[in-house]
Amino acid sequence: MPDEPGVEAPDTFEFETGIENAPVEPYQASEIRVFRAPKNTVRMTVRDERSYIRVRPVNASPMAHSDRYVSLLDIKNEEVAFIKDLNDLDEDSRKVIEEELAHRYLRATIERVNSIQMEYGVTYWDVMTDRGKREFVIRGHENTHWASDSRLLLTDVDGNRFEVVDYTRLDAHSIQLIETNV
Repeated sequence: MPDEPGVEAPDTFEFETGIENAPVEPYQASEIRVFRAPKNTVRMTVRDERSYIRVRPVNASPMAHSDRYVSLLDIKNEEVAFIKDLNDLDEDSRKVIEEELAHRYLRATIERVNSIQMEYGVTYWDVMTDRGKREFVIRGHENTHWASDSRLLLTDVDGNRFEVVDYTRLDAHSIQLIETNV
């Protein structure tokens, strides 16, 4: 452009966000209402002053704090609201966000451990979950997390999440396998 006669390059380029008076800080739970319209689209309004036609809830700590620290991102993946505790929302908004988070962070609860085999830093699990029998593979210790003294969180090589709510309440065989292998 600048090389063409009569055409000057602009001194500055300003990207248009498409949002007038975008928030400097994310909105808080008390300021927003989250709903579906149409059926599969999550929307948000702020104090009946502003609407976001599509928002996506993401959890900052999906394994350890599934009901806390939730961000709502707009269509450009920019945070527009931050929720410290889902209980700060009205009931309808909380329900929509909980449904979206449950879908996004699908997790199976392990009810029995049939076997755990370790080979060269890879662990092979055979378990019974609340969703049926599962066999999965975990690579490395970074995908095994103790959320408390008895709560175990696992992420397999495919990104699936598993939870042992309280391993001390499992059967003796499962307890022994967890204590000797994890």
